[in-house]
Amino acid sequence: MLFPVPRGSKVGIVSPSCALDSPAQIRDGLRWLESCGYRVSLGKYVYDSFNHMAGTPEQRAEDLMHFFKDPETKAIFATCGGYGAQYILPLLDYEIIRKNPKPLIGFSDITALQAGIFTQTGNISYAGILLKYDFAGGNIHPYTAQSLLQILDNTVDEITGGITVNPGYAEGRLIGTNLCVLQLLAGTPFYPDLNNTILLLEDVDDKSYRFERMLLQLRQQPGFTGVQAIIFGQFSDVYLNHPDDKDLNQIIDEFAATVKIPIIKNFPFGHVRARKTVPIGARVAVDAGKPTLYIKS
Repeated sequence: MLFPVPRGSKVGIVSPSCALDSPAQIRDGLRWLESCGYRVSLGKYVYDSFNHMAGTPEQRAEDLMHFFKDPETKAIFATCGGYGAQYILPLLDYEIIRKNPKPLIGFSDITALQAGIFTQTGNISYAGILLKYDFAGGNIHPYTAQSLLQILDNTVDEITGGITVNPGYAEGRLIGTNLCVLQLLAGTPFYPDLNNTILLLEDVDDKSYRFERMLLQLRQQPGFTGVQAIIFGQFSDVYLNHPDDKDLNQIIDEFAATVKIPIIKNFPFGHVRARKTVPIGARVAVDAGKPTLYIKS
């Protein structure tokens, strides 16, 4: 089920991945959350640093578990992505998380935690904003802000956007979102069962052949035949390693022709300022011909 986060609720702030350079990087984001009516509570290690990460794995796990244990906290926001979230997956108490469901909000490297939590507990997270990324220019994009607030208010049931590649209708649990981070979980206890799923995939800043390679790995992944549909979001700053390399559109189109399931590309989600918030782990439906994602529960 989706978890509305009423205005006035307490929300926790954690840094599960990279360290912040200074508190100023999330100051505008914190003020915006407060202006929306939420009561902001910072984790003990939000501003810590250990190598390039925001504290040791144990410290980052402690912050996350603190807010899952706290009955007053109704949602948990990540400050930034980067790298490091996967380190804390073995340190979390999934029985406590399962019994205290609440959305973990973020994207990019936070994919590791969202996928791991869903795999271990079945709980839903929201692939939405990152306080550092979305407020880097001072203000969040209105499109992004509206979508986040709609899902927190539980007032959205469909998202339309993108381009039809393979038409068709499918239902399943929504899994994603960062392709690289998701595939790095393959072979671990935190990689989701792909049976009866719909994948939402995006990525940023890499060579096109690497995305082709990751999609090949995905297609060869045990259980891939259980994937019902795929939604490709935005793949930002993709470049060719060699003039003869395929561009991203060609890679996606050839992949779609091979798997022959409903597929959308250029969906409004990814490392872009204007993006939709989506519920990872929720039961959804896709009509790729429209193209529209329907949130069912």
